[in-house]
Amino acid sequence: MSVLPGLNRQTSITVIAAGRLGSSIAGAMLKAGYSVAAVSNRRADRREWLSVNLARHHSGPVITEKAQTAADLATVVFITGPDSAIEEICAGIKWRDDQAVLHCAGVLPVSALDSALAHGASTGGFHPLQTFPSPESSDRLKDVSFAIEADNSDLLHWLKVLATNLGGSPVEIESGQRAAYHASAVMACGLVAGLVGLAAEMWEPLGVDRADALKRLIPLIRSTVDSLDEQGLPLAITGPFVRGDVDTVESHLETTNRISPEMGRAYAALALASLHIAREQGGLSDENFERIKSLLSPAIQR
Repeated sequence: MSVLPGLNRQTSITVIAAGRLGSSIAGAMLKAGYSVAAVSNRRADRREWLSVNLARHHSGPVITEKAQTAADLATVVFITGPDSAIEEICAGIKWRDDQAVLHCAGVLPVSALDSALAHGASTGGFHPLQTFPSPESSDRLKDVSFAIEADNSDLLHWLKVLATNLGGSPVEIESGQRAAYHASAVMACGLVAGLVGLAAEMWEPLGVDRADALKRLIPLIRSTVDSLDEQGLPLAITGPFVRGDVDTVESHLETTNRISPEMGRAYAALALASLHIAREQGGLSDENFERIKSLLSPAIQR
């Protein structure tokens, strides 16, 4: 295990392959008073953006095309490229034994950085549970959870402090837990967006296109998110599954299956998987719970 010098806000940091995620994290660390020495990206247009938005407004991180140049300037190095490229990026750099190398991927095990470990560097992961729609998304880190992992206790402590100083909170994770953690994130984000898309498409027989229907659904979605935040589960769940409206569930299954078999299966699978949470409210009798299950289970197989 590498011997890292005293880690603090003045520790030199590099962000390699800085796209939307890396640029946002670099900006957030600079705003929090951390010493970002260098940021790299192979694309000239991205480097120009970084020069304008980071280097000119903070105390001068070097903007470079070469990952090795950036890595040489820092003690702690964040590799923020796509999951599929992280192992290759790491393997292409000559590491020192006084460095820490981190990736910011959700599902990728830390073993993807084994080429750095082989050179004596410490390795770990630092994944913000958030989406980054643009490289200027550093303000999205408030209240965010950061999944952290490290083979060095000093590095692990530094990552905990970093997560807190960026406005979020750390949660320790092991590589073997990452697939479940990341699947949860996808379900709460990408699949929710896809589910809303399906809900919006159900308005087409009403003569309302998906884009217009989405606008009409947004207030309901916002209210649901607010309820999740303010009341938690199971109270935020509403609808026929909470009340035990068997006839309503049956009509929904008939309607969604008429639209398409995939839509029907999606409705049934989601309802069945979450039925136990709806039951926690106490308004769903054992009899209606079983009746609804008997409707949903075969619907998934259609």
